[in-house]
Formats: sequence, C-alpha cells, structure tokens
Amino acid sequence: MTKQIRSLTRALNVIETLNHADRALSLHQLHQLTELDRATLLRILATLMDAGWVYRSLGDGCYRLTFQLREMGTHIRPENSLAQLASPILEALQKKLHWPSDLMIYNGKRMEIIETTRRQSPLFLPQGFMGYQPYMLQSATGRAYLAWSHPNDCKVILQRLQREEGPDANLAHDEVWVQKILEETRRQGYAERDRNYFGGPDDSNSYEVNVVAIPIIVMQEVQACLNLTWIEELVQPEQLEEVFLPALRAAADAIAQRLLTHELY
Repeated sequence: MTKQIRSLTRALNVIETLNHADRALSLHQLHQLTELDRATLLRILATLMDAGWVYRSLGDGCYRLTFQLREMGTHIRPENSLAQLASPILEALQKKLHWPSDLMIYNGKRMEIIETTRRQSPLFLPQGFMGYQPYMLQSATGRAYLAWSHPNDCKVILQRLQREEGPDANLAHDEVWVQKILEETRRQGYAERDRNYFGGPDDSNSYEVNVVAIPIIVMQEVQACLNLTWIEELVQPEQLEEVFLPALRAAADAIAQRLLTHELY
C-alpha cells in the first residue's frame, strides 16, 4: 500500500475549504473548518502563498485563492482576482503618500470596498472595513464610476436609484443636479465626495475628511475605482494637484495594465 503524504493532504484540505467558501476566510475560520492546529495551518498557508496559490488581503487579513487557479476550474470570484492583482500597487501607493486608499467595484447596487490599505496607514485612526458600501451620489467613488461609465449604464443605475429609498433616491430624482455633478467630475478629471456627506467609517466630529477617486478603465469600460482619503487639516491644498492626483493616476494606470495583461475585464 502506497504511503500517503500527510502534509500534501492537509494542504489540499485547505485549498478545498477556501474553494467551497463563499467568502474569504480568517485564520480562525480555517482552523475551525479544517480542524488543523494553528501552527500547521500557518505553515501550510505560508507555503501556498509562496507558491502563488493563496492570497492574503491587505484590508482584512483573510485568505483567498489566487487568480492563477482560474484555469483549473476552482471557484475564484472576479473581485478577489482584481484585489490580488492590485494589492502590490495599493501598498506602494500607501507607502508613497502615507494616506490610505480603497479599491472599489460596482456590485450591482453600490460601490463596495474589495481591498484597502487602511490597516497599513499610520496616519489614519479609523480602520474602515472590507465590504463597506458608500452612497453612489455622495461618495467620490460612486461619482467617479457614474461619470466615466457608458451613458446607457449610467442611466440604468440612476433609474434604479430613483426606485429606492434614502439619500441616493432623493438626489437621483434631481436629474439636473446629477448631470451637473457628473459633468464637473469629468471636466476636472477626478471625483470628490459631497462636502455634506457624513456618516461613513472615516467621519469624525474631531476633524474633516476629504476623499478623491478616479476610475480604472480597461477596454473603454470602468472596471473599478480607486480613491485616496486624508484628514483635511493635515494636508496643504496644493498637494492634491501636485502630489496626490499624479500618484493616484499612476496607480490606476498600473492596475489597469495588470488587468489587461491577465485578461481580467
């Protein structure tokens, strides 16, 4: 009888567990599901990450299967592939500017954070959270997505917002205001969040937060949006045009190129 390789069996168990999960899994969740002790599990995960099979998110520290496994038929969510490809670029952007960025996609209802460098930024106390969904018409990322989407796609999104309840619905009914905001956004080349918007994970009564966002465009379609968040009183006004926006655009272009190279669009 051929002897089994226990370490390989355990590694395959971890991959199978991640493959069947409908979300990323923390170390504790993997420990409970696989019944492997934490030390063994950490060694397996480290090996799988080195081999390019598993990816650990910057934003929540959870584990996901990598986009390289798509061709093997494993269950890889497109947003996980996007987040994995973008994470080195986001990390480099945060090290350069020190302020955190979020990578967001449109999930069919709102923009949603799929990766973030909030945990890596030493200058930002609120951590925010993966999966957070800001309002479309008040957030910088929502405005960026709408402004650079195809007009027909933008129209459909606005019509859906009009049928809902809440701030987005009220604003979406003011079509003149919406078009003015989107035209101004395209003209200046980036989106800003509504100055009256308050209630997100970054907001505080102690300081004012500012956010800008730009689209990540591949094959003439908006694939995601990238933002930058900072505390207003700690940044000089000229830094936006001279430092922040050039770095943000370079990062968005680099992410778009990686998506194009790997045909993830």
